[in-house]
Amino acid sequence: MSDCKGADTPIDTNLRLEKSEDVCKQYPYQQLIGSLMYLSVLTRPDISYSVSYLSQFNNCFTSVHWKQAKRILKYLQKTKSYGLMFTNDNCNLEGFVDADWASNAIDRKSYTGFCFKFSGAVISYECKKQQTVALSSTEAEYMAIAEACKEAIYLKNLLSEIASCDYSIVLFNDNQGAQRLTENPLFHKRTKHIDVRHHFVRESVANNLVKIVYLPTSEMPADLLTKGLPSVQIILISGGVKISL
Repeated sequence: MSDCKGADTPIDTNLRLEKSEDVCKQYPYQQLIGSLMYLSVLTRPDISYSVSYLSQFNNCFTSVHWKQAKRILKYLQKTKSYGLMFTNDNCNLEGFVDADWASNAIDRKSYTGFCFKFSGAVISYECKKQQTVALSSTEAEYMAIAEACKEAIYLKNLLSEIASCDYSIVLFNDNQGAQRLTENPLFHKRTKHIDVRHHFVRESVANNLVKIVYLPTSEMPADLLTKGLPSVQIILISGGVKISL
């Protein structure tokens, strides 16, 4: 694949794959996914969702899954010059969080995606499927905010040991309903069925550890970590997370 033709995106938009009982063992699918995971964890947040999605078929893949995995290699071939670019113009820590509601066609679970920027570039990011089924997009976003809030508190404590970090971490999200849930406990009747571990985000907001701020979906970098996007949108968002040099 070293001389392959490049691809504009790592994964097709709205791609829906199915599990297969007949595994095509002639393809080194698991080895390729493992190598791509290593790369996505280190320096390439833009392929995190693609790798996470395809890794769910490690024991039930076919030639169709293999073809999609090779598409990521084609995307990497075209974007070999991409990387994380840090600057010294803004050293404040800020986070971005998003969720794609019921995106998994097999179990209808949602995807959580978040990333944190420091000195103009991403220093922490995650893309994973939520453990429980959300009954609405607001719930999916709320649970995603809770996961991002845990990472925000960890990074805030880490920075406090290195340098001064006495400000609230700004956490951008694109769902105003979820934002209101974090600020107003009167909405508890609508969310009392949600696992209690997610509700600690309200206490974090009340104690000024984090500050939830609305950001339109069109400007949300974390959207890249929840679904496959068109190439135009990837280029627009990637500028926000500083993955292109």
